[in-house]
Amino acid sequence: MAKIIHCHPSKATNDYHIYTDLDFWDARLILKNLATVKRNFGDDPPGDEYPTQVVADDLSRSSKAVIEKRLKKAIVSPPRHVLAEGILKEGYFEFDPSKYYPKRWSRERMFNFTYRRLPLDSALLNSPYRTVHISWKGEKIRIERVQRDRKFDPVIETKQQALRRRNVPSCF
Repeated sequence: MAKIIHCHPSKATNDYHIYTDLDFWDARLILKNLATVKRNFGDDPPGDEYPTQVVADDLSRSSKAVIEKRLKKAIVSPPRHVLAEGILKEGYFEFDPSKYYPKRWSRERMFNFTYRRLPLDSALLNSPYRTVHISWKGEKIRIERVQRDRKFDPVIETKQQALRRRNVPSCF
């Protein structure tokens, strides 16, 4: 379901160079060690629409096919950096889930999928004083940052919780 654009050979810096509308962190998870996943900060194609580049040198045809198959099967969501930018500038982010998610999905499934994808370990969305509230506004999903009633101090009980809190991506 993710769209793929092949980079023009005159602009490509590697033998295999594609752009995809899948989020950078999702693409890294899906592709693992098959190819290098980079962010797209450029304007051709725009980084907000195609936030990820996949590059590699000396790939076999079968590896290219596996990469493209995995990307096409992936479910696209609004890029995390676009979400973060909207929340920082306007205090909320709205998007139409019908542009991203399969038509057969129920509203509840779209809502849950969106919530699970949020980088809630990031200080932008989840801090001791603020959290996010997700709701439906007509046919759109709205994510807004809200003030907590009181300061929230999480209790870390296990080593895994401590490691998860320590290793948070500092950027989107």
